[in-house]
Amino acid sequence: MRLLLIAFATLVFLGVLWGPAFALALRYWRRGDARAFGSLRYLYPAQLLATVALAFGADAFGYRQPAAILAGITLCVGVCGAFLLFLARCVRRWRA
Repeated sequence: MRLLLIAFATLVFLGVLWGPAFALALRYWRRGDARAFGSLRYLYPAQLLATVALAFGADAFGYRQPAAILAGITLCVGVCGAFLLFLARCVRRWRA
């Protein structure tokens, strides 16, 4: 039962972290942008590293309620990743 709970928590964590960027890439792909998922290859590891680094930094500074801070960090990094994907597409369209 404990392993099932850990697996579920991991899936929720990755869904919140990578969900906004994937939803945006899927939206661009449906509109005809064939290169929409290409940026995710670099964005996903960067988001994961940023989340882990910020979580360890919050722990090192001794902030209270680490679960709430990790949830906030995960949500903010997920939204920032979607914004970076949006910004990269705008720059690509501006160059063309």
